[in-house]
Amino acid sequence: MPFHLSKIAKAAAAPVALAVMVSSVPAMAAAPSAFERAMLAQLDAPTRAAVEKRAVGGNTVSGVIGTTLLNNYYAAGARKPGEALNVVAVDFARGTVVFRRSANVFEVQRFDPRTLHMQR
Repeated sequence: MPFHLSKIAKAAAAPVALAVMVSSVPAMAAAPSAFERAMLAQLDAPTRAAVEKRAVGGNTVSGVIGTTLLNNYYAAGARKPGEALNVVAVDFARGTVVFRRSANVFEVQRFDPRTLHMQR
């Protein structure tokens, strides 16, 4: 039974297309979780509106807050500008964010939990 390339291509593409469709629907339609709603409740009205505006199309509330904290850290004068950082923890009660510089190098910074601006 000979196979033609078109049949193989269709057979390979169908599961991939289905996986993409199924995985993208929940990401786009997902409402903020209870934890993310609690994070939003800590923010003042303008900051909350800005976060909610950006938390669409697969962007999560926590991801937008992390990105905002990173941007505000660089805008406030990063210790080593241009160095790649990741947000590994955010504590709204203490107003602290933990950035990871490399595998075992971390930096703790204080921020205003209402506006997400860095405090120096």
